Amino acid sequence: MRTIMILLFLAVLGSCTTENNTYETTGTFQLAPPILTVDSALFKNATTFTLQFGFPESRIRYTLDGNDVDGHSPIYEGPVHVKHSTIINAKAFHPDFKASDQISLQVEKLIHDISDAAVTLTPSPHDSYKGSGTQGLVDMKKGRLQFRGSDPWLGFQANPVTIDIDLKNEMELSMLKVSTLQNQGGWIFGPQKIEVFSGSQALGETIFENVGEQQRNRLVMTAVPLKKGTYSQLTVKVYPLDEIPQWHQGKGTVPWLFMDEILVE
Repeated sequence: MRTIMILLFLAVLGSCTTENNTYETTGTFQLAPPILTVDSALFKNATTFTLQFGFPESRIRYTLDGNDVDGHSPIYEGPVHVKHSTIINAKAFHPDFKASDQISLQVEKLIHDISDAAVTLTPSPHDSYKGSGTQGLVDMKKGRLQFRGSDPWLGFQANPVTIDIDLKNEMELSMLKVSTLQNQGGWIFGPQKIEVFSGSQALGETIFENVGEQQRNRLVMTAVPLKKGTYSQLTVKVYPLDEIPQWHQGKGTVPWLFMDEILVE
């Protein structure tokens, strides 16, 4: 009887091994995303990005026009130079496996350098995530997806976060952009609304309807169209979610809001 049980066990084990091999060679096994590296996500003239994926017979495809990557997108063959604000999308492909998830990174060409602006924050960033301090919002340094450790991210658990910016000089503006992090596994959610004022004058706002839905980790550069005009002072109010939604393990608690840069143009 014992011999029969051993033989049955070996037969099942062999069957599982065969199934696993079939699983991998029928295209069900999914590739990991390629590694995207950029000289600087914020640049004055140009920036350069590279893509890496060290799997034999694989190819990386990418887009710079805002479209998702597919089997007809350009093949990556070496460093790519970018001279305009755009979103870099990339995926890894292999004839025997399922394509990777798409990775994305938004790069921004700076129209105005406001690194010498005077910035005041209410409230102050949380002690655990002070980043580079208040001036870190205008120092032209981008945070990473891996936010823990030494990084420019400023973290808040307050509603709203008010940012007063003294530009020092008058600038003709029509757009403001706020860079935030979305990492729902780290209890970090994007804002639900951003408002911009100059004194008591409302200049523009952007509302996010789907911020409480499940979304992938990503760096987000949010544009807020402004009433075109000349301004020397701006007040930006960023409203986080009131609480983490019910589908999340942290439901009902206060989410984190992470910001690292404000741009104007």
